[in-house]
Amino acid sequence: MPRSFTPVTNQRGVTLTELLIALALGLFTIGAVYAVHLNQVKKQIVQEDVLAMQQTARAALDMMAREIRMAGYDPMGVNRDAVSSNDFYGLSYHPTELHVRTDLNGNGVPTDSKESIVYLFDDSTSTLRRKVGMGGRQPVAEHIKAFTVSYRDALGHPTTHAPSIRAVDVQVTARTAHPDSQYPENEGYRTLTLRSRIVPRNLP
Repeated sequence: MPRSFTPVTNQRGVTLTELLIALALGLFTIGAVYAVHLNQVKKQIVQEDVLAMQQTARAALDMMAREIRMAGYDPMGVNRDAVSSNDFYGLSYHPTELHVRTDLNGNGVPTDSKESIVYLFDDSTSTLRRKVGMGGRQPVAEHIKAFTVSYRDALGHPTTHAPSIRAVDVQVTARTAHPDSQYPENEGYRTLTLRSRIVPRNLP
């Protein structure tokens, strides 16, 4: 016996309005997900920049501290004998640079190519540089905003007299490599300032 089919009259397709609403909701969802992802990427970039800045500043200060502590190294005792003509200053005063001298090879004459070290700040390239002997000014740390040195005598008072220097105050200010549009200060650059008072071991 043949079956009869009753046509379904209460079913309809998707209207254009419903399709547009679904499309809009889909685009909104995709946009929200993308915005969250983009924000996470930006935060990661900022965190990496800050970490690199911290490592740069600490590494530069650690290097200077090691070499300042060796200032005046004098295994031959030329600074403590009766002859003054061969004396040398482990630290020489300079208002903007750090000058370190040490007798590394122990021959009594600190004129070897590696026995004179100068740290200086190149403002034009935001770079802290290091010059050894007659060599060139090699970069030590980039993205440096400021570098200052000052000197103290045995009583902790400021001094510009090289024979009286017994400690060095070093300050390094580093900044991030890239600006952050959401950071309102310093034109978007985050900064870190490290300070240390370093006492050489070998000054008389």
